[in-house]
Amino acid sequence: MKISEATIYPYPLLAPWSDDIAEASIRTDLAFREDKESHQLSIRISSRIDQPDIEGLVTTGRAALGCFVTCRETGLRRLLQVGYPEGAHDFAPGALLGRVALRPLVWATERIDRYLPRGAHSEFLECEVEAGRILALDYEKIIEVTRPPLPKVESLFDIDFSPEIPEETFDVDAGEDRIVVRMGVRTHALVQGLRYGDEVTKQVAMTSLFVPMVMTVLDQLRASKGQFEGCRWYRPFMARCEELNINVDEPDLMNDALKLLGSPFGGLVCLTGGVEEPEHG
Repeated sequence: MKISEATIYPYPLLAPWSDDIAEASIRTDLAFREDKESHQLSIRISSRIDQPDIEGLVTTGRAALGCFVTCRETGLRRLLQVGYPEGAHDFAPGALLGRVALRPLVWATERIDRYLPRGAHSEFLECEVEAGRILALDYEKIIEVTRPPLPKVESLFDIDFSPEIPEETFDVDAGEDRIVVRMGVRTHALVQGLRYGDEVTKQVAMTSLFVPMVMTVLDQLRASKGQFEGCRWYRPFMARCEELNINVDEPDLMNDALKLLGSPFGGLVCLTGGVEEPEHG
């Protein structure tokens, strides 16, 4: 949907910049709240339509009030219907980031015959308005949505077991909301034991486990052609790749996996107190 304040309509439009309808107005106030823990964004809209015919169409359901939301960063473009005179909508975490444009509007939900709201300019005559046509517009509102902190790559994985997986082998399934890594029952028990050992043991276990897993995901992304875009892990994983300048179309599997995991071998050096230089005889 492309909306422009310069568009000329074949019927009277209610808008702050238009004199198509005398002694009439539309006013919308938008407020948004961002939950800092869940990063869910809620938008509340308070509206007032001072034109009895258009307001009557909204209150009887023959027209709807809402806003058209555009977010370039996430690619979201959506027409949302909300209640009148008060309405709200909740967005999933990550659905909106950066600059978000919201255009309040009223549109016909069914065909309206002999449309000519009171106060319309004399140049307009009664006409038929099809469902979906815009009846009223308000000025575009802009909000800025802060980018939530990116989760650690490790948190995007679930480690599970299956008796069908041969021991000492792994199966990586990236087609779900979280990346599921399955392994044999005994291997899973060993990994779980190492995960809850001392810090050095835990770091060794996680490094040896997650490096090949992340390499596998990068390899699958290279060949996927967008098949994982609907998975919840995809957006934060790609955001982390973008932050680290990782080209998922041509990844350096080993080194890029190490980058995504925060250079885990460096952490091992710190935990073990460094590596002494060998003596040369």
